[in-house]
Amino acid sequence: MSQRILFNDAEVLENEDVEGIGASAQGALDNVVSDAIGYPAHWAGFTATQQSAQIVRLTPGRYYTDDIVYAADASTDINLQVHIPLAASDQRWVAIIMRGNVETETALRIFETSTDVETSVPVQQTAPKREVRAATFTVQQGVASPAPALRPVVAGTDAIVAWVLLSSQGIALIEPGEGSRVKSLYEVEKRVSVNEADLTNIKRRTTAIETDIVNITQRLSDIPHPTIIRQLKRDVAATRRLLALPDEARAYWYDPGLLQEEWDKTHASWLARVREGIRFPWAAERDAQLALLDPGSPAIRMAGTLLMPAWTEVTRLEVLSDGSNVNISQTTHTVVTAIRKEIARQVIEYGPTVTVCENNAEWANTAHLSVGELFTHNGETFEVVNIAGNVGWAGHVLRAVRKVITRTVNDVYWEYVREEIGVNGSVHGQTWLCSQPMILTSIDLDFAKVGATGDVHLFVCECDEGGAPNFKSVVVSTVKAPGDLSLDWVNFSFRPTLLESGKRYAWFTVTTGNHALGTVAGNSYTQGSRFVCTDGVWSQVVIDSDFAMRLNGASFAATRTVVEFDALTLENGMTEVRLLHGGWQPGGTSLIWEIQPSGSDEWQAMTFDNANGADSMVGLPALVRLRAIFVGTTDLQPAIVMDATARGYTFRPRGDMVAVSVDHEFGVSTTSVQIEAVLDCYDPGKHTAAPKLIIGSTVYTPTATVVTPDLINSEKRTLLASFTVPETTSARARIDMTSSEVTDEPFVQNIAMYAL
Repeated sequence: MSQRILFNDAEVLENEDVEGIGASAQGALDNVVSDAIGYPAHWAGFTATQQSAQIVRLTPGRYYTDDIVYAADASTDINLQVHIPLAASDQRWVAIIMRGNVETETALRIFETSTDVETSVPVQQTAPKREVRAATFTVQQGVASPAPALRPVVAGTDAIVAWVLLSSQGIALIEPGEGSRVKSLYEVEKRVSVNEADLTNIKRRTTAIETDIVNITQRLSDIPHPTIIRQLKRDVAATRRLLALPDEARAYWYDPGLLQEEWDKTHASWLARVREGIRFPWAAERDAQLALLDPGSPAIRMAGTLLMPAWTEVTRLEVLSDGSNVNISQTTHTVVTAIRKEIARQVIEYGPTVTVCENNAEWANTAHLSVGELFTHNGETFEVVNIAGNVGWAGHVLRAVRKVITRTVNDVYWEYVREEIGVNGSVHGQTWLCSQPMILTSIDLDFAKVGATGDVHLFVCECDEGGAPNFKSVVVSTVKAPGDLSLDWVNFSFRPTLLESGKRYAWFTVTTGNHALGTVAGNSYTQGSRFVCTDGVWSQVVIDSDFAMRLNGASFAATRTVVEFDALTLENGMTEVRLLHGGWQPGGTSLIWEIQPSGSDEWQAMTFDNANGADSMVGLPALVRLRAIFVGTTDLQPAIVMDATARGYTFRPRGDMVAVSVDHEFGVSTTSVQIEAVLDCYDPGKHTAAPKLIIGSTVYTPTATVVTPDLINSEKRTLLASFTVPETTSARARIDMTSSEVTDEPFVQNIAMYAL
C-alpha cells in the first residue's frame, strides 16, 4: 500500500477514517493490477459447462480490464433458449462476453438520533454498506445458417469467456475463449523457460550459420553469374541442333526461328509465321504465276519454258572426222539410270516490311534444310543430297540489306529437284573442257551409219573431279528416233544449257540400234577423251580416237533487253513483293527486276543499292508493274525458267501476332521458368512484346520482365521473362507482339526457354 490510516488511543473515530481504510486498500490493489498485470478485457477462473440442452453454467471467476478487477463470487447459469435456431439444418454460434458493473449493497444498522446521550434515541434503518465490483455476462449471437455457421464478429475490446455452438437440438459444442484468458505467472514462466531453451539452440545454430555464411562469402567469386549459366544453356541448346542430337527431355530449349517443326501451327492461338525468324502473319497474300505481258515480242526467245533475250545459234567447238567410225551399239548393253538435275532457283524479296534476320547463319545448323524452307512453291518437297559436297550454306548465297533480300544458288544446276531417266543400251561418249562460259543449245554428231531401229538418247552431264562422266549429274537430255537420223551431221537440239568455264562436261549416247559415229584418230582433240561404259557406272577411256562433234551455242542480238511481265496485285494494298523462279546469271551478267507502284512514275530496281526505293510501297499500292532487265554480252545472258514454279507473291502483314511453340519436356520438375527472346527491328514507340508461358491450357504472365537494349544494334532488344508457376515438367513458350504500323514491324530473331 502507498498509504495507511493512523489513530490515537484517545481519538474519536470518524466515518471518513474508516472509509479511507477501504479506499486505500482498493486503490493499492488497482495500482498493482494496472502496473503488473495490465490485461485489457481478460478473464480468469471461469469454467463453462453444459447443464442442460439450453443452459450453460459459468463457475466463479474474475474479469480484468486495465486496472480494475470485477468478480463473480457465485456460479452463473445462462439460458440460451432464445438463441437456438429453428430450422433443423441450421447452426448458430454465440459468444458469452464479460461485462463489469459497480454495485452498492445495503444493510440495516442502528443510528443515534442525537449527539446528546441523555436524549438520543437509537433507531434502525437501511444504509449502504459495501461497494461491489461485479462481473456479469452478455450473449452476442451469430447468424443462423446451414453448417458450417459463421461466428459473430466480436469487438476487440470485449473478453470472450466461451464460444457455444447451438443446433436445433440445443447446445452442440462449448469452446473456452482462450484468447481472452489471463495467463498465470506460472504459465508465463513455463513458456519463458521453453523459449530460453530454444534461444540457446538458436544461438548455437546462428553461430554455425554465421560460419557457413563466411565460408560461402569467400567462395562467391567462384560461383558463375546466372547470366553466364543462361548463356551456357543457350549455347548448349544451339549446339544440340548443330550436332543433330536425338530429341530428349532437356531443361533448356533454343530455336532460331528457321524451321516450322518447333512451332505448333495447329494451336488455337497461333497467329504468326516462321521465315528466318518468328514474324507477323499475313493479313492478305496473293500467289500468281509470272507471265509475260507480250509473249510474242521479237526481243525475246522462248525455248520450252526457258526465257532469254533473242538469240541465234553459232558453232563454238568443232571436231571433224577423219573418215574412221565406231559402232555405238557394239558393246554390252546395260541399263543406265541417269539423273538429270534442274536449273537452280532465285528468290528476291522487296518492300518496307522485308527485314533481314541475323539468324540466317544458323541454317548451317539445320542440315541444309534452308532450300526446303525458302525456295519451294506450293508444298514442294526437296530431297537433301550430297551435303558433304556443299560446305557452304546449303549451296546458295544470301545477300541482304533491310528491305531487300536476294537468295541465289551458287550452282547452275542443283540436285534438290531432279529426274531419274532409265535407258537400256550401249553407252559411248566424249568429254571436253569448257574453257569459256557458253550457253549450249545443241550438239551435232557425225553419223557414219544409221540402223533401221533403235532410238539414240543423248545426254550432257558434268564430270567428276577425276574427269570421268558423272551419270548422276545430267544437265540436259534429248532423244532421236531412227527415222530422224541420217548420214553425216545430225543435230541434237535441246533446251539451252549454261556451261561454266573451267569445268569438264561430257555427252554420251545410249542406244540399241546399229548406228556408228565418225571419229578422228591420233588423239587430235587434246581437251577431252572418248569413253565407253559397259556396266552403267564405270567409264573406260579410249585413248586412240575422239568422236567428231560440233558444240553449238547461243549468240545474242543485244546486250541489254527489257521484258515486262503482267502486273502484281493485292486487294487493299501490299507492303512486300517476292519473286521465285529458276534461272541463271553467269559472271559478267545480271538480271535486274524492277517494279513501278501504282501512282508512281518511277521504276524501282529491286537491288541492294536501291533498298530505300522500297519506301515507295509504304502507301500500300494495290498494283505494281513488273519488268526484268537482262544485261550481258553477245555470248552470255541471264535466263528465267517460266514454268509453274515461277511465281510472283504479294503480301500485307497484320498488326498483331501470337506464336506458340510445341510442348517441351524438361526432364525435371520445376516451378520457375524463364523465356529469353531476341527481338529485331523493335521500336518501343510503335511495338509491344509480351512473352508468356502455357502449361496445359493455362496461360501464365511473367512475374518479372527485363528488357536489355543491344549495345551494337539500337533496334534490337533482349527480353528476359521470369515465371513462377505450379510444379510442372513441361511447358510451351508463347510470345505476343503488336505494331501500330503494318509497314514497320519487329520479329523474333531467336528464342530460348529454361527450367530453373
